[in-house]
Amino acid sequence: MDENREKQMDMDVEDTARAEMENEQIEQRERSEHVERNAPGAEPIREERAPENRGPTGTLDDGLEPLFEDEAARQFRSRWQVIQGKFVDDPRDSVKQADDLVADIIKSVTMSFADRRVGLEKQWKSGENISTEDMRLALKRYRSFFERLLSLES
Repeated sequence: MDENREKQMDMDVEDTARAEMENEQIEQRERSEHVERNAPGAEPIREERAPENRGPTGTLDDGLEPLFEDEAARQFRSRWQVIQGKFVDDPRDSVKQADDLVADIIKSVTMSFADRRVGLEKQWKSGENISTEDMRLALKRYRSFFERLLSLES
Protein backbone atom coordinates (compact mmCIF):
# COMPACT_ATOMS: atom_id res chain seq x y z
CA MET A 1 0.00 0.00 0.00
CA ASP A 2 2.87 2.38 0.81
CA GLU A 3 4.30 1.65 -2.63
CA ASN A 4 1.01 2.73 -4.24
CA ARG A 5 0.92 5.86 -2.11
CA GLU A 6 4.50 6.70 -3.15
CA LYS A 7 3.62 6.24 -6.83
CA GLN A 8 0.61 8.53 -6.43
CA MET A 9 2.76 11.14 -4.71
CA ASP A 10 5.31 10.90 -7.54
CA MET A 11 2.53 11.46 -10.08
CA ASP A 12 1.24 14.46 -8.09
CA VAL A 13 4.75 15.92 -7.94
CA GLU A 14 5.15 15.49 -11.72
CA ASP A 15 1.78 17.17 -12.37
CA THR A 16 2.66 20.06 -10.06
CA ALA A 17 6.10 20.47 -11.63
CA ARG A 18 4.60 20.46 -15.12
CA ALA A 19 2.02 23.11 -14.15
CA GLU A 20 4.68 25.27 -12.54
CA MET A 21 6.86 25.01 -15.64
CA GLU A 22 3.93 25.99 -17.89
CA ASN A 23 3.13 28.98 -15.66
CA GLU A 24 6.80 30.00 -15.69
CA GLN A 25 6.88 29.84 -19.51
CA ILE A 26 3.77 32.01 -19.73
CA GLU A 27 5.22 34.57 -17.32
CA GLN A 28 8.51 34.58 -19.24
CA ARG A 29 6.70 35.15 -22.54
CA GLU A 30 4.68 37.98 -21.00
CA ARG A 31 7.84 39.60 -19.63
CA SER A 32 9.46 39.41 -23.08
CA GLU A 33 6.40 41.00 -24.70
CA HIS A 34 6.45 43.75 -22.06
CA VAL A 35 10.14 44.50 -22.74
CA GLU A 36 9.51 44.60 -26.51
CA ARG A 37 6.56 46.96 -26.06
CA ASN A 38 8.48 49.32 -23.82
CA ALA A 39 11.72 49.44 -25.82
CA PRO A 40 12.83 52.99 -26.72
CA GLY A 41 11.20 54.11 -29.98
CA ALA A 42 8.88 51.09 -30.07
CA GLU A 43 5.37 51.62 -31.33
CA PRO A 44 2.80 50.73 -28.70
CA ILE A 45 1.36 47.33 -29.45
CA ARG A 46 -2.32 46.98 -28.81
CA GLU A 47 -3.19 43.39 -28.15
CA GLU A 48 -6.67 42.24 -27.34
CA ARG A 49 -6.86 38.97 -25.49
CA ALA A 50 -9.90 37.11 -24.44
CA PRO A 51 -9.95 36.64 -20.70
CA GLU A 52 -8.75 33.25 -19.57
CA ASN A 53 -11.63 31.39 -18.06
CA ARG A 54 -10.58 28.52 -15.90
CA GLY A 55 -12.94 25.69 -15.13
CA PRO A 56 -13.25 23.86 -11.81
CA THR A 57 -10.32 21.63 -12.71
CA GLY A 58 -8.08 24.64 -13.35
CA THR A 59 -7.94 23.99 -17.08
CA LEU A 60 -8.71 26.68 -19.60
CA ASP A 61 -12.35 26.78 -20.52
CA ASP A 62 -12.43 25.98 -24.23
CA GLY A 63 -16.15 26.65 -24.60
CA LEU A 64 -17.16 23.02 -24.31
CA GLU A 65 -20.16 22.19 -22.20
CA PRO A 66 -19.39 19.93 -19.24
CA LEU A 67 -20.60 16.38 -19.71
CA PHE A 68 -21.10 15.80 -15.99
CA GLU A 69 -22.08 17.71 -12.91
CA ASP A 70 -19.11 18.41 -10.63
CA GLU A 71 -20.04 15.70 -8.14
CA ALA A 72 -20.45 13.00 -10.82
CA ALA A 73 -17.09 13.94 -12.35
CA ARG A 74 -15.49 13.84 -8.90
CA GLN A 75 -16.91 10.34 -8.30
CA PHE A 76 -15.62 9.08 -11.65
CA ARG A 77 -12.17 10.51 -10.92
CA SER A 78 -12.20 8.98 -7.46
CA ARG A 79 -13.03 5.57 -8.92
CA TRP A 80 -10.18 5.99 -11.40
CA GLN A 81 -7.70 6.79 -8.63
CA VAL A 82 -8.70 3.61 -6.77
CA ILE A 83 -8.37 1.52 -9.94
CA GLN A 84 -5.00 3.01 -10.76
CA GLY A 85 -3.78 2.51 -7.20
CA LYS A 86 -4.62 -1.21 -7.29
CA PHE A 87 -2.85 -1.87 -10.59
CA VAL A 88 0.46 -3.01 -9.08
CA ASP A 89 -1.22 -5.60 -6.84
CA ASP A 90 -3.78 -6.84 -9.37
CA PRO A 91 -3.31 -5.56 -12.93
CA ARG A 92 -5.94 -7.83 -14.46
CA ASP A 93 -8.65 -6.67 -12.06
CA SER A 94 -7.59 -3.04 -12.54
CA VAL A 95 -8.01 -3.34 -16.29
CA LYS A 96 -11.42 -4.96 -15.84
CA GLN A 97 -12.49 -2.22 -13.44
CA ALA A 98 -11.19 0.44 -15.83
CA ASP A 99 -13.29 -1.10 -18.60
CA ASP A 100 -16.33 -1.09 -16.28
CA LEU A 101 -15.69 2.54 -15.37
CA VAL A 102 -15.46 3.62 -19.00
CA ALA A 103 -18.66 1.69 -19.75
CA ASP A 104 -20.38 3.48 -16.83
CA ILE A 105 -19.20 6.86 -18.11
CA ILE A 106 -20.45 6.12 -21.64
CA LYS A 107 -23.76 4.91 -20.22
CA SER A 108 -24.06 8.06 -18.12
CA VAL A 109 -23.43 10.31 -21.13
CA THR A 110 -25.90 8.32 -23.23
CA MET A 111 -28.57 8.47 -20.54
CA SER A 112 -28.06 12.20 -20.07
CA PHE A 113 -28.64 12.91 -23.76
CA ALA A 114 -31.56 10.48 -23.90
CA ASP A 115 -33.24 12.10 -20.88
CA ARG A 116 -32.92 15.54 -22.41
CA ARG A 117 -34.25 14.33 -25.74
CA VAL A 118 -37.24 12.68 -24.06
CA GLY A 119 -37.96 15.92 -22.20
CA LEU A 120 -37.92 17.93 -25.42
CA GLU A 121 -40.07 15.36 -27.24
CA LYS A 122 -42.67 15.46 -24.45
CA GLN A 123 -42.88 19.22 -24.74
CA TRP A 124 -43.23 19.03 -28.54
CA LYS A 125 -45.90 16.31 -28.40
CA SER A 126 -47.95 18.13 -25.79
CA GLY A 127 -47.95 21.20 -28.00
CA GLU A 128 -46.02 23.10 -25.37
CA ASN A 129 -44.05 25.97 -26.79
CA ILE A 130 -40.31 25.43 -26.25
CA SER A 131 -38.30 28.62 -26.04
CA THR A 132 -35.65 29.32 -28.61
CA GLU A 133 -33.22 29.68 -25.72
CA ASP A 134 -33.94 26.12 -24.52
CA MET A 135 -33.41 24.80 -28.03
CA ARG A 136 -30.23 26.89 -28.40
CA LEU A 137 -28.84 25.38 -25.20
CA ALA A 138 -29.73 21.87 -26.37
CA LEU A 139 -28.03 22.45 -29.73
CA LYS A 140 -24.99 23.94 -27.98
CA ARG A 141 -24.68 20.81 -25.85
CA TYR A 142 -24.93 18.57 -28.92
CA ARG A 143 -22.34 20.68 -30.77
CA SER A 144 -19.96 20.51 -27.82
CA PHE A 145 -20.25 16.72 -27.65
CA PHE A 146 -19.96 16.42 -31.43
CA GLU A 147 -16.72 18.45 -31.42
CA ARG A 148 -15.30 16.28 -28.65
CA LEU A 149 -16.08 13.09 -30.53
CA LEU A 150 -14.46 14.35 -33.73
CA SER A 151 -11.33 15.46 -31.92
CA LEU A 152 -10.69 12.07 -30.31
CA GLU A 153 -7.62 10.21 -31.47
CA SER A 154 -7.44 6.46 -31.58
